[in-house]
Amino acid sequence: MENITGNPVTYKNYLQTRLFLVDDLRSYVRKTSVIIEAPRRFGKTSVIKEFIRQEEEKEDQDQEFHVLFLELEGEETIDAFCFKLFKELLSLYQCRRHLEWIRELLGDAWNVIASRLSKVKVSELEIELHEKTRGTDFPLWKERLRSMIIGLNSFDKKTVIVFDEFPDMLLNFKNKNEESLGFKDAADKLTGWLRSLRQEAEADNDGGKYQFVFCGSVNLRKTLEDIGISKRINDLEPLVVPPLNCEDATVLVKSLSDNYELEIEQDGIQFMVSKIIDGSPYYGQILIKALRDTREKVFHLVKVQAVYDAMLRGGNHDIQHFHSRLNDYLSPVERECSAIILKHLCCGGIPEKQLFDTYVYERCSYEVFQSVVNRLIYEGYITRDTESQGEIKFVSTLLKDWWACKVGVR
Repeated sequence: MENITGNPVTYKNYLQTRLFLVDDLRSYVRKTSVIIEAPRRFGKTSVIKEFIRQEEEKEDQDQEFHVLFLELEGEETIDAFCFKLFKELLSLYQCRRHLEWIRELLGDAWNVIASRLSKVKVSELEIELHEKTRGTDFPLWKERLRSMIIGLNSFDKKTVIVFDEFPDMLLNFKNKNEESLGFKDAADKLTGWLRSLRQEAEADNDGGKYQFVFCGSVNLRKTLEDIGISKRINDLEPLVVPPLNCEDATVLVKSLSDNYELEIEQDGIQFMVSKIIDGSPYYGQILIKALRDTREKVFHLVKVQAVYDAMLRGGNHDIQHFHSRLNDYLSPVERECSAIILKHLCCGGIPEKQLFDTYVYERCSYEVFQSVVNRLIYEGYITRDTESQGEIKFVSTLLKDWWACKVGVR
């Protein structure tokens, strides 16, 4: 098991105790569309990538699904989204040798490009495709793409279309200010259209042969709630990626240390597990990375503790984004509120209302406070502890300790 920090992992690098998530995803997309929910860095994309890997590993006759994966984080307009989806669908039709159907779909104006699809890959025609679709408005895109998506019902297998970083793209409509429709109208029209396509699949006598999967590092449900259109996704089946339990954390540490021939004493392993439990695999990865960076191979408890402390105080770049992200995405009032919340949680969990009444009430309204708390939860900083009378706390001890060093309370 290799230590890959910050990127999706598959196969031998995928944590074996969490393969059930891939099985759950497969079971869901046989019958419905899915939203994968978890804080940032909890491995949502890894679930999808491992699902794709397992599917592609099968012999063609044993495969259940064609999978299209759209990475949307950099897209800033509906037009860019539609063009990317159009290209992926064209590639699938080309791969599955449905070129005659493509000719019928695209019409006379597209005959030259359609004929060339038998000779070259779609990627080699990107400039020409851009020229052909330049100026296409959303109603025309919907008409063209709907025909292609409904046409998936003619395939021998179901098609799963994955929209990775979908909510991040929606926020690009707002933050980049490139979308002509504006953020709310664009989000409403796009999510409404995608829902209508899902409804068409559900209405099919055979249940349709396509499903959608949505995920992203920003919480989609909260993004749509904030603009009053959460109903657009209330038909999606949620797949929740849970935090690491003790078994997950132990297997992760041992698998990574074995791969790099690190000899860590048992009490050192227990110390590491205690720091990453209830968090994500990412925390275990950065801790192993810190040990490897010493170029040593043998670690007793005191050495592990020393490396851990040095990592926290050394401005480790793999954790630093947890600070910069607040500056990028929160308003000045929200940043101040979040700083107060996180500083006081460094000392341990605190009931939510008590935290507001004691430390925050003079700085913002309770409504703003709740909004910030929810954002910190969705971003993977804190969690609500359901077993401790409504307390909120850091998701992992590692993140709590690092933040405590940063604000000078450790």
